[in-house]
Amino acid sequence: MKPSTLLSFATVAIAGADAWSFTVWTGKDHKGKKRHYHSAVGVNDCFNISDDITSKGVGSFEFCSLIYTRCSLSIHSQPGCRGTNLGSATAADKGEFWHKKWSKNASKKGSKMKSFRIQGCKEIPVKGGNLDIASCA
Repeated sequence: MKPSTLLSFATVAIAGADAWSFTVWTGKDHKGKKRHYHSAVGVNDCFNISDDITSKGVGSFEFCSLIYTRCSLSIHSQPGCRGTNLGSATAADKGEFWHKKWSKNASKKGSKMKSFRIQGCKEIPVKGGNLDIASCA
């Protein structure tokens, strides 16, 4: 890897870059109570959505991953990524950033989500550890 490329990656990492970002709101059109989940190291795992959101129902959400990390998302009707799979979004090779936005008007079953799974994230190995290059807005 060229020193200039490594320096660019390091700058992004120091600036607080995220491999993936997932935000849920209780209201439609990204309004209401909000909870933000993210990972700078591309953690692949199941995450329960906070009760202060799920008690009101998810009104909208946004998922972001950069093409290089290729993180995918699935949303589930029960904690622990159990129950019905309510939907998924796969990071494709379209553009630099990959975003998925959803509003309650588009799908009523999405409002019942209680957990989400992030999977398939790729990390870029760098001597001395791993360095992400994704930055979700």
